[in-house]
Amino acid sequence: MTEEELNAMVEAEEKRLGIGSKEFTQRHNEIMHMIDEARQNGGKPDGTGSEDGNA
Repeated sequence: MTEEELNAMVEAEEKRLGIGSKEFTQRHNEIMHMIDEARQNGGKPDGTGSEDGNA
């Protein structure tokens, strides 16, 4: 695969995903917020740590 072909493939995928669109950025921010909450709660929505007791 040439660099030109790779660039074209990446460009097509960016367009398919809507990278840079308002919707893409909004969903990205939602996911990052969910990650932050999971980290603060020890990985579980109720904040009790891991299910096997090894928080």
